[in-house]
Amino acid sequence: MTSIEEQKRQEAVKALINIAMLEGVVLLAVVGGYFYTNNFVHLIGGIVGSTLIFGPMFVRWFNEHGKALKAKPNSDVKSD
Repeated sequence: MTSIEEQKRQEAVKALINIAMLEGVVLLAVVGGYFYTNNFVHLIGGIVGSTLIFGPMFVRWFNEHGKALKAKPNSDVKSD
């Protein structure tokens, strides 16, 4: 049986992977649109647009789940 902290960690990692996969699909569509139109403006606009969409999503993820991924203090190391 896993602890509550371990479950929170797994949930945080799963959420981050989902965000990254969604961003990857969007960027793949942007690059596909660029190759289809051969217009550099579409590539730049798509990258900027995906940054505006996924940047706040990542910040929100970090605010909600960042604490779950912090390293536990090592009890074996003694400070002087």
